[in-house]
Amino acid sequence: MSNLLKGVIAALLIAVFTGCTSTSDIKVEALKSEKVNLDGYKTYEIIEGSGIVDGSKRTDNLNVNAEMQQIINTELTKKGKTPVTQDPDFYVAYAAGTDMDAVKEKLDAAGKKTIEKTPEAAMVLILIDAETGVIIGVSTAEGEAKGLPAEETKKRLNYAIKKMLSGL
Repeated sequence: MSNLLKGVIAALLIAVFTGCTSTSDIKVEALKSEKVNLDGYKTYEIIEGSGIVDGSKRTDNLNVNAEMQQIINTELTKKGKTPVTQDPDFYVAYAAGTDMDAVKEKLDAAGKKTIEKTPEAAMVLILIDAETGVIIGVSTAEGEAKGLPAEETKKRLNYAIKKMLSGL
């Protein structure tokens, strides 16, 4: 079998196993304090009350709050951080919301402007030094709220949160 054919087969397998979830609309920005070495922080606690701020519910019973917290815990654990319930080195606060009535201006091929409904979702994740209360990192993500099935939504959340924490 030629190397080209092997490469094509490998690419197809990767595409099949990673799914068809599009993440190209998700924009992530992350900032961390230049004065802080995040490697020195070993334990964290997620601030109670973090989660969805608009109280929206999904019809498929996906608990987005629990899903976000699980992804955050997983990604921080990969970075060597340990969750604790008291005396953490830093706190994690996050908030997310959806604007189902958001609109955006669209320009067609003829140059005519139209307005179309484009629901948007956004999330902010903040890391706070437990001793000083100083913000040591902030990350935001925004993208389209596509009304996808639970599994696709989980993949998009995973992508966004992983990218948010990779910049911190």
